[in-house]
Amino acid sequence: MDLNSVLENIGLSEKESKIYLALLEMKESLPSTIAKKAGVKRPTTYLILEQLLQKGLLSQIKKGGYFYFQPVNPHSILEDQYKKYNDLEKALPELLSMHALYSVKPQVSFFEGKEGIIRIMEDTLKTSTELLCWADVNLANNTLLKDYYPGYIKTKVARGIWLRGIFSYDKYALKLKENGQKELREVYLIPKEKFPFKNEINIYDNKVAIVSHEDQIGVIIENKNIADTQRSIFNFAFEYAKILDSRPIQKI
Repeated sequence: MDLNSVLENIGLSEKESKIYLALLEMKESLPSTIAKKAGVKRPTTYLILEQLLQKGLLSQIKKGGYFYFQPVNPHSILEDQYKKYNDLEKALPELLSMHALYSVKPQVSFFEGKEGIIRIMEDTLKTSTELLCWADVNLANNTLLKDYYPGYIKTKVARGIWLRGIFSYDKYALKLKENGQKELREVYLIPKEKFPFKNEINIYDNKVAIVSHEDQIGVIIENKNIADTQRSIFNFAFEYAKILDSRPIQKI
């Protein structure tokens, strides 16, 4: 059994576990000897010994003017872990109650600048559901993310994420619609002059992401009821967009 890994799993650092195990073998020793046995530099060993004393894993005694260190019985570690587990188990109902109260409140994350908007778009690629999108894609493509979108589309396809979109009609949107089958996208186009989109909105999982490409800002709202309602609104509009898309639109 890898004893170092066992000790690290209960919260000890790599060097703490090495020093504790070295002391278990020696029963009692001086810092210099402990450092040599554990393979840890002497100055670092002094710091680690102090940390282990504070954690109650060591004791020290003075002999002939020198401090010797001793490890506590491993049973003490087990008892301590049991106590922590029991304390957590007793507190669990209250913790779950607090979590339930918090989980219904929308979690809102704000982003700005090119890197912030990219973080929002990257989050949409983590979806476990289809991606629903309202956008003026030409506006989005010709601002901050012109060089980013080709890679975004490739990743979306590689992950098998299907997108349904309502886009403002223009040449770029028409191209995305024509590439829909190979890029996992079902898109309907609506008149830009009648229904102008200033923001891009993506709905996925329990989230709604809103991006203003011109303002270089965006937010992600995480809440199931909000996302489900926005999903219903999108689906309603999607059916109407099909009708509009089927009508002749003046070519650009």
